[in-house]
Amino acid sequence: MRTDENINRYVKRLFLCLLLMIIILSMPVTAVAEELKFQALLDRNIIYLGQSAQLSLQFEGSTDVPAPALSDMEGFQTHYSGPSTRMSIVNGRMTSSITHIYRLVPVKTGEYTIGPFSIAYNGNQYRSNEIVIEVLDSGSKRQDPEGTQSIPEVSLKDRVFVEMEIDKNRLYINEIANLHIKLFVSSMSIRDVQYPQYSHEGFSVNDFEKPREYQVNREGVIYSVLDFQTEIFATQAGTRNLGPAVIRANLLTKTRSRRPHSLFDDSLFNDFFGGYETTPIELKSDVLTIDAHELPVKNMPENFKGAIGNFQLDVSISPDEVKAGDPVTLLMTVTGTGNFDAVHSPDLQNIDGFKLYDPQVKLEPNRKVFEQIVIPTGDNIEKIPDILFSYFDTDIGQYRTIVKGNIPLRVSRVEKEEITILDPAGTIGRPLKKEVLGRDIIYIKESPGKIRTRGAYLYNNPVFIALQTAPLVLFVIAAVLYKKRERLSSDPRYARRLAAPRKAGKGIKKAEEYVCKNIPLDFYDAVFRTLRDYLGDRFHLPSGGITAEALDAVLDGKEIEKDYLMKLKKIFNECDMARYAPSGIDENKMNITLNEMKEVIDYFEKHKD
Repeated sequence: MRTDENINRYVKRLFLCLLLMIIILSMPVTAVAEELKFQALLDRNIIYLGQSAQLSLQFEGSTDVPAPALSDMEGFQTHYSGPSTRMSIVNGRMTSSITHIYRLVPVKTGEYTIGPFSIAYNGNQYRSNEIVIEVLDSGSKRQDPEGTQSIPEVSLKDRVFVEMEIDKNRLYINEIANLHIKLFVSSMSIRDVQYPQYSHEGFSVNDFEKPREYQVNREGVIYSVLDFQTEIFATQAGTRNLGPAVIRANLLTKTRSRRPHSLFDDSLFNDFFGGYETTPIELKSDVLTIDAHELPVKNMPENFKGAIGNFQLDVSISPDEVKAGDPVTLLMTVTGTGNFDAVHSPDLQNIDGFKLYDPQVKLEPNRKVFEQIVIPTGDNIEKIPDILFSYFDTDIGQYRTIVKGNIPLRVSRVEKEEITILDPAGTIGRPLKKEVLGRDIIYIKESPGKIRTRGAYLYNNPVFIALQTAPLVLFVIAAVLYKKRERLSSDPRYARRLAAPRKAGKGIKKAEEYVCKNIPLDFYDAVFRTLRDYLGDRFHLPSGGITAEALDAVLDGKEIEKDYLMKLKKIFNECDMARYAPSGIDENKMNITLNEMKEVIDYFEKHKD
């Protein structure tokens, strides 16, 4: 197979490299002290938004120069990729160098001058050259220098940005408002989007619903929108700020291969690692200003309990014909729009002649049901007490009261029970039987005589012992199960940790099915989801935030062996790249990835502490 041939070729190349190094090291070498040279290089001078460039800071003459700390660069985000050292021996003279590699991600179009960079090393100050780089909008063409047409500046924020929207900026306390946080993306590739975070002091907020996906056209530009929606309401009066909303995600950027002429440059590696890289980005929206007002005191009903919105009330009873002292179920249903958390049980007026119990409450979408038991104490009752429900109507800015009355109830009198004692027939004249009596006097026995066992002792009977111990065993089992269930319900970390291997097993089975069916994309998607969910449950972390780039931060302090951490990163990177270069994936590669995933999960299960 092609993979076996590639591996054999790599092994031969590695053997030749080792042999060459042994021969070189055995030669007499003279180390030449040379002056340190500092040079800045770019892999390309023209890039587009959505691509990245590689900046190399090269120091010739030493291999221990630390990485320079780059200040904020206009028009770019910078990410340090790592060092690369080189040593060469020519005619017995040894030279060395170190190159610190950075990745530049453009955030807006234009022409920029990078550098010069400076660094202090061994008491000397070194300064690099300047580099000019041009950033173009994706799909645009370079203009003739003599052309008069000007290209408007385009920022990354024009392609990827976040907006906060609310359906009303003026609220009353406890009034519900719909909040939308929207992620707009155009001509870019975004993945691993996390749920928004935003400042909401003075507001009560609900969890986000599952985001909606759709497209919009803004001034001729098509944007893909990810819409996060929730409900909020103000808890304090005054002018307050909401936001900004922050969404974290990974920007997928197109880049060149890091080793275009490397000894190991081969399509086997480029299938997975060539062409794309992920860059973490943080997007912020503008701040919303909300005016929150207290409810007016004027004309506030006495029975007002805080309900705010637009509601309707429906009342029913069951049964409508009872005897005095029998219970009647009163069902009161509040429907409409508004803050149902602030809706309380309606009031009953003129309750003389009734005994009332506290209502049972059931909250459903856009409705709240109150089920109350009332008991009529006399037979002179003809109807249920009047029911009042008051709320503040936000549409008209006034209080409203709904009255439900004249609900008929028929109550009948309870009849007294008569107790009759009957003399059983045939008892008169019935002959009496003569009672047989035993001896009146039993003499005292002076000696007990010979004592012998009559039958087996009960406490030695195995059945008796089993019957006595069974309740204790059942009680212990029930107590253990109860404690386990109570811990599962009260300790989400324990519950997630307990469910992690079971869920991972299901994911592994699904991945094995995709291997048998030879469906690479579904296979790597299943592997990614299985590992992400397993790590989230295993360490009680949000699964959506676990990516290849975030592994070091997520697993920091977990004392994980380096080999397994590298395997974990390798699997995540393979899953990322499989989405964009699936052509070189065969069943053998999928089986290798599957086995590595099983090894990683087995490792975590064996090291539970």
